[in-house]
Formats: sequence, structure tokens, C-alpha cells
Amino acid sequence: MSHDLSSISAAIYREARLLDQKSWKEWLLMYEEDAVYWAPGWLNEYDLVDDPDRQVSLIYHTNRGQLAERISRIQSRKSITALPLPRTVHVISNVHFLDEKQSPALVSASFVVHVFDPRTAREHCHFGHYEFLFSLSGESPTIASKKIILANDRIPTVVDFYSL
Repeated sequence: MSHDLSSISAAIYREARLLDQKSWKEWLLMYEEDAVYWAPGWLNEYDLVDDPDRQVSLIYHTNRGQLAERISRIQSRKSITALPLPRTVHVISNVHFLDEKQSPALVSASFVVHVFDPRTAREHCHFGHYEFLFSLSGESPTIASKKIILANDRIPTVVDFYSL
């Protein structure tokens, strides 16, 4: 099966824009109900954890409902780590298939997220790679899973879905 990389790239760019605009309701709709959202931790200099149920992850959600709950906490202002919310700019590049024939489509992209914290007036960036599984059964690609491989895991502040 051949996939259309331009429509998948557009979906990745759209997801990044929605995060930067804090349009989380629309962002959430890009995910399938049983979508997995995972930012694994590093075991050592070279290896990531491979079992999110038994090893430490930076973020691990196993369905869209868990992501919705996180958004709800932020919007209710019960999450003191997100007060005030940082401003972000996601920059995406190098979007390509990891396996062109796989369905759902397995796609990788590189990212840099610039983060400005208005509370401290400090900025930093997160960078690494995304690995997406995109379902192509509907009108537009939907995210079946997103794995965030954070290359600079010496994190000066909290990370959350909006800053990765």
C-alpha cells in the first residue's frame, strides 16, 4: 500500500500549529480513541526504555481520554505547573516514511520546540524525533500513536504534551 506523504506531512504540521495555538480540542480530535502518546525516558546514553508499563517514561497516555483529562486539568487551572502556560513554537522537518508499505503509516519527523516561560522570562528548547502511526481510513490522517524521542532530556523545567 502506498501512502500520500504530503497529506501526512500536512497533518504533522497542523498538529504542531494546534499545539502552539493551544487549540487543544481540535488537536485532540486528530487522535484516535485508543491512540498511544508516549515520550520514553532514557535508560543510559544510548538506549530508550522499551516497556512503558514497567519503566520510567516522561509521558505515557494509552488513549485519547487520558489526553483529554490532562487538557481538562490545565484548562481548569488546577495544574500549577502550567500556570502561566509557556508559549511554544514547534518546528518540524525531515518528515519521511519509516516503512512505506506499512499500514497504518509509520512516519518519522524531526522537531525543535522553542519554549518561553513568561513566569521566569526564560527560554529553552526541546528537540528530537517523532514516530507516528497514522491511520488513513478517514477523510484525513488520524494519529494512532505518537512516540516522542527527546534527544536533550536534561530538562530545565516540566515537560507536557504542549511542549514536546
